[in-house]
Amino acid sequence: MGFWSSVGNAISSVCSAAVDVVSSVASSIGSSLAKAATNFLEIAGPYIGAISSIIRIIGVFLDVLTPNDKPEELGAKAMQAEKKPEDFDSNNDYIAYLSNDIALDTEKFNNATDGEKMAFTAVGSSITLKGIEEVKGFDIPLTTWLSLARLKLDKNTDAKEVNTILDTFKEDKLTDFSGYVEGKLDTNKELEVGDTLVNMYQELEPTLSKAEIEQKVIQMEKGTL
Repeated sequence: MGFWSSVGNAISSVCSAAVDVVSSVASSIGSSLAKAATNFLEIAGPYIGAISSIIRIIGVFLDVLTPNDKPEELGAKAMQAEKKPEDFDSNNDYIAYLSNDIALDTEKFNNATDGEKMAFTAVGSSITLKGIEEVKGFDIPLTTWLSLARLKLDKNTDAKEVNTILDTFKEDKLTDFSGYVEGKLDTNKELEVGDTLVNMYQELEPTLSKAEIEQKVIQMEKGTL
């Protein structure tokens, strides 16, 4: 108990420091991005690394990012840059500007505090997430990414699986997906989402038997995939 309490306090302390970093650069990165990054930090918590990783996987899959782009470096560049997201016609134009026109201050990046590193990740992930939403044409709640992280889909999946989940449960149904992973749905809704997942995986992974797919879906409901 004492050990995990200390770990939780350490994460909370770094997260608080990261929020302060984001607040300090709000005028240079723009209020909307600063708000998004702060919200990211508040929701992501200890899953920030996994969430950032999943967002990067989908960002590369959808050509929002190049394979060489990393959210934490993108965030650091955003804090260096003179232009803000509001200066561009689209968020993806802003990403291209950061990727191609801004050289990373490697000395500052490599010597950053833990709070600064977390802030870089939150800002870069928020930028990437906005680009993904532009491509997909619908909003993706941060709770969806949190659910994907709880299922360890940053390690145990490929981009196609995550992308299919997003498309299958797009818009208001993404809330149902998160509720399913967290075990917060009523029985009827739980069965509905479970059936949807079974049908989705039957198309996505036709080599698996129905029993194997049903077991996988049950594990998703328990958040233990």
